[in-house]
Amino acid sequence: MNYRFFDLSKKALIVVCLALVGGVFSSCTDDYDLDDKDNYPSWLGNSIYDELRDPNPDVLTGTFTNYLRLIDDLGMAEDLAKTGSLTVFPANDEAFARFYANNKWGVTKYEDLTLAMKMQLLRSSMLRNALLIEMLSNVRYDDTSVTPGVALKHATQVAVIDTVTHIYGPAGMPENNKYWEKYYDKGIDLVMDATLPMMVHFTEEQMTSNAITTRGADSDFEIITGAPYSDTEKSAYIFRNKVINADVTCKNGYIHQLEDVLVPPGNLAELIRTNGESNYFSRMLERFSAPFYVRDVTNNYNDYAQLHGLAQIDSIFEKRYLAKRWRGQTSGNTSSVTVYDPNDAAVQNTLPFDPGWNEYTNGLTGSNALSDLAAIFVPTDKAMEEYFLPGGSGEFLINQYGDRPNTKEYLAENIDSIPANIVQAFLDNLMKSSFVGTVPSKFGDVMDDASDPMGLSTAVLNKNEDGSYDVKIANNGVAYMLNTVFAPNRYIAVSAPALLSDNMKVMNEAIDDGNNHTSLGLGQNYYAYLLAMSANYALFIPTDDAFLRYYIDPPYLNHEVTNDDGPRALKFYYKPQTPYVFCSQWRFDKETKVVGETPADSLGMVGTGAFRSQLIDILNYHTVVLESGDVMGQNLYYKTKHGGEIMFTGSTVASGGQIDDGLPFANITQEYHQKNGMSYAIDHLIQAPQRSVYKVLSENDQFSEFMALCNNMSSDAADTIMWFASDKLAKPNEVTKKVASLAYHPFANKKGLDFNVNYFNTFNYTVYAPDNSAMATAYSKGLPKWSDLVDLFTQYKAEYDNIKDHPELEYSAEAQAARDKVLAMVEELNSFIRYHFQDNSVYVDKQSLSMVCGTACADTLGIREKLTVQVGGNKLSVTDLSHNTVTIDAGSSVLVNKMTRDYVFDRAGANATSISTSSFAVVHQISTPLNHHANTGGRYDALWSGSSVRHKLSAFRRLFETKLYRRY
Repeated sequence: MNYRFFDLSKKALIVVCLALVGGVFSSCTDDYDLDDKDNYPSWLGNSIYDELRDPNPDVLTGTFTNYLRLIDDLGMAEDLAKTGSLTVFPANDEAFARFYANNKWGVTKYEDLTLAMKMQLLRSSMLRNALLIEMLSNVRYDDTSVTPGVALKHATQVAVIDTVTHIYGPAGMPENNKYWEKYYDKGIDLVMDATLPMMVHFTEEQMTSNAITTRGADSDFEIITGAPYSDTEKSAYIFRNKVINADVTCKNGYIHQLEDVLVPPGNLAELIRTNGESNYFSRMLERFSAPFYVRDVTNNYNDYAQLHGLAQIDSIFEKRYLAKRWRGQTSGNTSSVTVYDPNDAAVQNTLPFDPGWNEYTNGLTGSNALSDLAAIFVPTDKAMEEYFLPGGSGEFLINQYGDRPNTKEYLAENIDSIPANIVQAFLDNLMKSSFVGTVPSKFGDVMDDASDPMGLSTAVLNKNEDGSYDVKIANNGVAYMLNTVFAPNRYIAVSAPALLSDNMKVMNEAIDDGNNHTSLGLGQNYYAYLLAMSANYALFIPTDDAFLRYYIDPPYLNHEVTNDDGPRALKFYYKPQTPYVFCSQWRFDKETKVVGETPADSLGMVGTGAFRSQLIDILNYHTVVLESGDVMGQNLYYKTKHGGEIMFTGSTVASGGQIDDGLPFANITQEYHQKNGMSYAIDHLIQAPQRSVYKVLSENDQFSEFMALCNNMSSDAADTIMWFASDKLAKPNEVTKKVASLAYHPFANKKGLDFNVNYFNTFNYTVYAPDNSAMATAYSKGLPKWSDLVDLFTQYKAEYDNIKDHPELEYSAEAQAARDKVLAMVEELNSFIRYHFQDNSVYVDKQSLSMVCGTACADTLGIREKLTVQVGGNKLSVTDLSHNTVTIDAGSSVLVNKMTRDYVFDRAGANATSISTSSFAVVHQISTPLNHHANTGGRYDALWSGSSVRHKLSAFRRLFETKLYRRY
């Protein structure tokens, strides 16, 4: 870049004094007579016109014949040859040669230019004031101070009436738009906006003041302009056109030579419409455009036409976009603004701002109006095709609303079929009010519709053939061309199909839970939960027909059959009135698994409060949270959000109520590829298990020995436990009963279907159930039976009964030794049972998995004993602390992957009405018992057999008594 320097200290008031009035520079002159060539300083140079006609090679490059022809043809030679206050941005003849070789108008030589083209080329390159490059960003707020680094644009000398165009036929007008239809046949006289086109400039002063980076690889400056910033040249750009010779001083202003011809880019809407890369996105924008009659433009044009002998035009219209912010609403909060169409009717769906507004302001006024532009993130046509065509995240929108086959040929028409509110949400997510706030270095701060980071990076920017980023600059904003689609979260999340489908309204209301309608009171915040873009979900969405089929209601499975009660199934349906989701109840036969359908089978309606827990359970049961990168189908079994389990075959999905009780599997009728996972439409609800762990173990004879160990709490056994416990607990009371029932018995009735596992909380578990063969092995290795303990206790029962009545007495040495042994035996039984109950449900499945899991068994310090689990190839291997490995094969004939659920209802038995909580467990049959001892050779009796028995038992009792209350 070349500069002409001169001594400003000698010229306090000279040709151009750069005064800013109202935020725009104006020129003033001193006492020199600038028309008198003998009476002005030699350093001042020629007029702009003369300098271009006879360019000084020290400050300008090449010749300017084409630019001068524009000046001459438009009658501006005299203006540019005499005194004034102008700034021009010309290009030389070499640049014009490049322009004729490739331009948007298709002209190949000067003679092809129309009058309108000439006016745009010249007047777009001229500013009304004399401005140095470094002063372009200055604004004045009062009469005494100038603030640098503010202005990003200035109004050009283009007049609105210069841009009047007559458009014929639908080809030049928006399609799928009722406001334009009546002009399809007769055409319309139109300006693209009724405000002045702006010149956008990028200078170091403005960028530095706004924290826009200019240095380093991929700086904001380089990405936006297409070239790195040069410290030596003090790079400046007009749009993406480099200033190659700046501050050429003339007697009536400045020349800033550009590298290429300055072709006005138009406003954002026009740039997006005409660039050839964003036709689909433009089609969306155009649905919100409308022609508005503009009286002042019509009158001004006709005045001009009368002076120049041109035909009068009856009505000139302005192309305006229905938006909350446009030139009639330039400041303040627009949230409450009502937008009206050309027929003065209020419009419901509007854009955040008018992308066609040349003088766009980000709600700013005065000098600040020059400080910012708009920004739009524009997906290319290729990105839109990848998004909407089969396999893309937006495919479901075309399938839902498209009128034609979902192919590239019909994509534009199908996009037209998407409802306006959905299109508006897409556009709203991509239209940002501030360019300054959305430059690439600030991409991480750009928020989406859920006020989460949008996920922008330079990797999503499209690139040009030369490797530069595809960034286009309009006169009112910047278009970042994207290689992907950033749709609103609510339309790309796994919940989107439910939101948009006409046959998923019940599920949508459950997910939405009050965002749009009266809340169901579920309190799960599921809407926000499913919008998490960092997650990887599989969401199974029952259709409304599926909800009408039935949901077996677990709390009612134990209800007695009466005229108005009994086991029931719930049927949900949607009505467009509060509370939107309604529920009816129907008889369910537990034996035949048949849901009644006749009027006699109806048990009436169910109020919202009476089905909340069930609807929450449905939401949880139909949501799977996958690890990042995982996809459904890699395994057969998947854990649900609340710890339950489903079986997924690719075409069906089911849980325990379907697998074990004959209820119909849910067929997958449609798949949706969403941004944060997969969604599946299903034709039946997933039905939870109707069996507890206790039920599964007790109804299968192969576990009879293990269940005898778990259930043998006769009065003699209870007395035995109280006998060994401690001197402090020797007398039967409530404490000893609690120890007996909770610490040494795995099952209890906790308001469930039957007996629940005492060790379970609201979590998921694995039960390795030893079959009778495994129990025989355990007994052969020293595991006692309850009868062994009772027999030992019976020998000393008389002494026990006497001490109960006379607690001041002491046990005999033999009795005390027996008590210690029974204590060790009971602890071993307790540990044996507990060691077969593991934290985390682990299913025998296909994918490799390795983990170390805690069990319900803890040592005397309260530390959980562990199991090492490995899964893969439809086999599961579990290794205990004795280094014994048990392998479970999914293809074997034994009981494997049995789903269970231990419910806790609000009330017991036939009074239960809702689910308070629950625990899930999978049961695997094993034929080799697990052993929690590390150094006993696989035996269970090491504590009371072998050498030093008395010493080991005494030490064990002391430790037991110290830790008893901590453990239980």
